[in-house]
Amino acid sequence: MLLVCCTGSQLWSMVASFEGPTTFRMRHPRRIAVPVPVVSRRSKSALLSAASDDDNSMRRMLEESWNTSKMGRVPVDPEAAAKEAYSSILQAAGAKAVEGEALVEDDNMAGIFFVDLLLPAYDMSLKQEGVNLYDEVVAVEYCIALADCFKGKTEIIVRDDSTVLTVKRILKAREESEQEKVREAKEKERAQEEKGDVVEANDGDFVFGDGNVVDDAEDTDGEDNDDFRKKLLASWNDVPDSTSGDGADISPPSKPKKATVEPTIISTPKKYRLASLFGNAKVIEGPDMATIVVGALRSNALPADDEDNIVILSARGNDEMVAVRALVAKYGTQKKIILVNCQFRPVPRELLTAETVYSVLPLAGKKKTNNDNQTRNDDDEGNQQASPKIVVLRRYPKDWEVFVDVGIGYELVETVSVNNQNRRGLPMDFIARSITRHLEYVSRR
Repeated sequence: MLLVCCTGSQLWSMVASFEGPTTFRMRHPRRIAVPVPVVSRRSKSALLSAASDDDNSMRRMLEESWNTSKMGRVPVDPEAAAKEAYSSILQAAGAKAVEGEALVEDDNMAGIFFVDLLLPAYDMSLKQEGVNLYDEVVAVEYCIALADCFKGKTEIIVRDDSTVLTVKRILKAREESEQEKVREAKEKERAQEEKGDVVEANDGDFVFGDGNVVDDAEDTDGEDNDDFRKKLLASWNDVPDSTSGDGADISPPSKPKKATVEPTIISTPKKYRLASLFGNAKVIEGPDMATIVVGALRSNALPADDEDNIVILSARGNDEMVAVRALVAKYGTQKKIILVNCQFRPVPRELLTAETVYSVLPLAGKKKTNNDNQTRNDDDEGNQQASPKIVVLRRYPKDWEVFVDVGIGYELVETVSVNNQNRRGLPMDFIARSITRHLEYVSRR
């Protein structure tokens, strides 16, 4: 979907980088006033297209321009993004930030919190030419990183058991691969230790027990040879002579055989449990949907007593909304419920007071002209240089912030107080107007 900002005779199209047309229309039913030619999303020069084709390119784009002092950690990996979200959740739950001290998580903290990490691999709504860029394993890894931040245990809930099995299989394969690497490294280290006192160092050099390096080409005749023997004898420990009774055996002691010990892999206990909303139940919209959903929840999604946190991932459908409403109604005042990339239209009443505590929405702009042929010229170097990059950011307790990079790093161009109308994000037309004003200012300075 395109947003239009007019600066003089030029048109700037701001492409909502991580939201499909259908979702965009649901969120923003008002029409854009200025008609714009359709821009191919396969454009190689458009920052959005490059990011959509390769999630790594989007991460590099963010990292290159990110202003850490103003924007916090750059969310280039699940751990960094999870730490930012965790800090915002704690503050929204009542933890006080004291300068120089870490936030303290209280056992009795509870509440409902939205976290929106709208990057290609995490956002289910982003599709390009019919291809879904969403990676459910990466999204779950983000939830696991968030669970690791909390003091207590966490239940991570996805849609169904099919997703659970897929994620578990891939995560297990990755864990086994990491363990195999550790095992191979330990085997290699043990093999080097069993080679003996003499190990080859550099070309032609040998290291002895006393740490001296002797070149094999060095002439050891005469005095040098005697010195060599004295050093070697001095490195041997005296041992009782079993044949003479009180003598000392000056022969080198035989090297004791080392017991073969299998390398142990120390794994930390998991602080999370992966579950699903519906298990294997088939939920069909209709008069009986609520009954089926509640039955599936009771069998699959109820948290254990010692699980203080519930993380719900990418819930969007009507059936998932019914399930989330039921969970929030039951546990909203008892546990911390974190809704990661969950979008409901309309927002149910149980979630009207929920706070969007952490949100990262990258957008990309592309310079347009009135000439449609020039618009579709993807190799125009000037267009590439003039393309602004935008990030809409919310980090509780801060307000909504709009950052723009026109080549010198992200600059804060707009701050918007949170209210009932923008709890879930800023309107796209408002963002477009903010970018327009900033570009006009940049053109004059």
